[in-house]
Amino acid sequence: MMSLFNAAAVPPSGHPCQGVGHALATPIRSRSARTILRNVRACQSSRVDFVQARAAGERLLHVFTTRTVPSVDLGLATAGPCFLAGELPPGPRLAIVGSRAARRDRLALLGPALTAVQAAGFALISGGALGVDIAAHRAALASGVPQLAVLPCGADRPYPSQHVPWYRSIAAAPRSGLLFCHPPGTEPCRQMFASRNAIVVDMAAAVLVVEAAARSGSHGTGLLALKHRRRLAVVLGSPGCADLAARGATGLPCEPDAFAPAFAAWLAGEAPCASRFPAELAWLDAALAAAGPRGLSLDAIPDPLHRLVDLLTAQRLGLVVESPPGRYRRVG
Repeated sequence: MMSLFNAAAVPPSGHPCQGVGHALATPIRSRSARTILRNVRACQSSRVDFVQARAAGERLLHVFTTRTVPSVDLGLATAGPCFLAGELPPGPRLAIVGSRAARRDRLALLGPALTAVQAAGFALISGGALGVDIAAHRAALASGVPQLAVLPCGADRPYPSQHVPWYRSIAAAPRSGLLFCHPPGTEPCRQMFASRNAIVVDMAAAVLVVEAAARSGSHGTGLLALKHRRRLAVVLGSPGCADLAARGATGLPCEPDAFAPAFAAWLAGEAPCASRFPAELAWLDAALAAAGPRGLSLDAIPDPLHRLVDLLTAQRLGLVVESPPGRYRRVG
């Protein structure tokens, strides 16, 4: 297997700081890679950062040229600098986030979503994570949308490592880049994911949560968007998105034919149209009106077992959300 890097900085035998920029054409085993990285870091190069990838039990290197960007230049309140590979995409930026274990029907919405993003003149920002994040990055590459992947690690500790080929494509794409939140040598940990999410929200003009479990990272990102007064939309049909809709986010239907126009209208800043309940759900419309702002309790529905299909239909149409569990509220 050939190496993935363009010109890995690998010192030959001798002084550890000699031969930086020497090209390596054979794979490096893990122990050798750690030794080489330790020696190369001793050179204190300010222009070259290293990204590792794993393949067939081997650790390979790829060189990224980065520049240090002060947090204040990015409009961030964080203390330390960030490290940019590629370019910073222009604003306005839309953040798209969601579950790592996303459902296929939710991932299928990202193609139409990025088409609308391109038409509206937005750039994409996301966190490069499994599931919705990387699917959004891939859709942006396919659509030619400028984008930024914000990564909760140092440039020599990419996470997750299997996304390195996509990170390379993002860094090479026009008006796109990778933003490493921490200096080289920093291993990702749980706290870094939360700080990464805060950076994504701070750099975005609007946020779309595609899918979220209750009390998940994606749900927390939506709460941050509400706290920082960012425009927030959610795709209805998951517990975390239902809670965000109940807190004031714009609910979007999960049906593909209904999602695309609703999302495009929201992205353009148009006020959401009041959704009308179909005739077969008229009983639910009346029950919600009678229940008031507290919502309709499942216990208050006569014969709830037979009404379950109606409730699920109303959720898929984006008419109601279940939040908290067992209590239904009108969307909008």
